[in-house]
Amino acid sequence: MSIVTAIAVALSMSVSPGANPALIDPMDPAAGDFLDLDLDMYRQLGLEAYLDSSYPMAARYFLTYLSRNCTDENAIYNLACCYGLMEEPELAAIYLLRAVSAGFTDMNLIMSDPDFDAVREHQDFRDAIELLEGYITGPPDYDGARLMLDGSAAMPCLYSLPEGYDESSGALPLLVGLHGYGDSPENFMRLWGLFDSPDFIYACPRAPYPVLINGTIGWSWFTAPGSLDETIRLDMLSVEWVMTAIESMKDRFEVSEVYLIGFSQGCGLTWFTGLTRAEEFAGLIGLGGRLDTAYLPDSIIGDASDLRAFAANGTQDLSVRLEEAESAAAFLEEHGVEVTVSSWDGDHRIYRGILLEAQEWMENSIRETASQLD
Repeated sequence: MSIVTAIAVALSMSVSPGANPALIDPMDPAAGDFLDLDLDMYRQLGLEAYLDSSYPMAARYFLTYLSRNCTDENAIYNLACCYGLMEEPELAAIYLLRAVSAGFTDMNLIMSDPDFDAVREHQDFRDAIELLEGYITGPPDYDGARLMLDGSAAMPCLYSLPEGYDESSGALPLLVGLHGYGDSPENFMRLWGLFDSPDFIYACPRAPYPVLINGTIGWSWFTAPGSLDETIRLDMLSVEWVMTAIESMKDRFEVSEVYLIGFSQGCGLTWFTGLTRAEEFAGLIGLGGRLDTAYLPDSIIGDASDLRAFAANGTQDLSVRLEEAESAAAFLEEHGVEVTVSSWDGDHRIYRGILLEAQEWMENSIRETASQLD
């Protein structure tokens, strides 16, 4: 049985008034008033209510948000969590199936999330888990074993230059942006418009591995892990992918020093790249990300004693918990990195306020380095 079929069986066949075209008057000027709603406000209120343990209220806000944005798999998953915490196994199962149908694929989180502890042994929820285990993790039928081959390919790298840039004006810092899982360099380049009068070069390479999310192709820095040695080898290929982008920018422009900025999965790669190629960077900026230290043995970590980092996470981030970000910062400090830790009052996205704080940190670091050279 497919996920879509399972949902159809689980739900009643009635159509809600808001989704029934027969009840909509297209000539009514108020028919499209929903387009003026601040949907993100409802999502934020849902997260706040969830964190305040007000689960019925959180469910109301999430349902309001999803009624006009039904493809947000994370919001649907959060709604399923609310029903799990309210000890409603049937509703938790239904919305968990819907989350996966919308693109949610983190089976490890589903199996370990304490939000479902109260309903995990109920038959409705167990049936949903059994279905999802085959749907998410079931391998395709094929003959032979898999071998991951190293190779080379051309990749796009977008960049922006400071206003009035002149090659004769001398070297400039380079900030390389590493986008999150399923994102793209085109989207991550939008940070350029949020910086305050940037006096540096900003470049965004595209991750190597395509992923399908909500019917749209995005990109991932990491592929499915295998053995520990194979995973480390593949992770190092992503590091070299980033270094190729940096060397290409250096060939094209005069660069004084290099900084990395990464969000979510890109944050993890920022930490990984910085620790394994510490001598190449003046500083690292990591936002909303974790670090899996199992794939960072001491044998591949360089001398990071001259490296600086700015690490920040959202206090309401349900994708990367605050303690996970703090653990990553502690690991950096253990290996000699001078870490500045901050946070923002929000969820799993980049807010301009924290971006400007990171920019100020980087510019202060640049000035401090320049003063030491004088």
